[in-house]
Amino acid sequence: MKQKLLFLSVLFLIGIQCIQAQNTTSDYLVRSTTGVAGSSETISANNNSYTVQQSIGQASAIGTFSTENYTVRQGFIQPDVMSKIRDIAIPLSLEAIVYPNPFVEGVTLSFSEQITDKVAVAVFDVLGRLVFSKSYAAQQKVQVQFENLSVANYILKVTANNKQFIKKILKK
Repeated sequence: MKQKLLFLSVLFLIGIQCIQAQNTTSDYLVRSTTGVAGSSETISANNNSYTVQQSIGQASAIGTFSTENYTVRQGFIQPDVMSKIRDIAIPLSLEAIVYPNPFVEGVTLSFSEQITDKVAVAVFDVLGRLVFSKSYAAQQKVQVQFENLSVANYILKVTANNKQFIKKILKK
């Protein structure tokens, strides 16, 4: 009986903590979505500056710490990087094959439709920052060299014939 009472008491206290962890009425609660690769962001609120640092892979809030001066909620939401990369005015209908993927020094882009316009190639890191950009003459196969990219995951955006193609690529 004592164990059951102790269990229920602990469960009750955890429930109260969970309710308090979801409290959003603090004047010092700063909401911010940060990236997925260990970056940080400085935020100003009430004439104070706060630096929010984040790690990889945490998809939701996992805890809250509060004092009378501030509230810190631990947990990170993955940003919508594609909204930074995709141009909604251009159809996402360019048909292409990218190989090899993963790659070491570069990739070949092979198009299934006749390319009549220049080919614009852009590569973004996982935070949506542009790390490579180059235009090529209209052709069915384009060789793209990425010697200066670090080993990492990237997002490739190719634009041609007023269409776009977006694909995740990996440099190994």
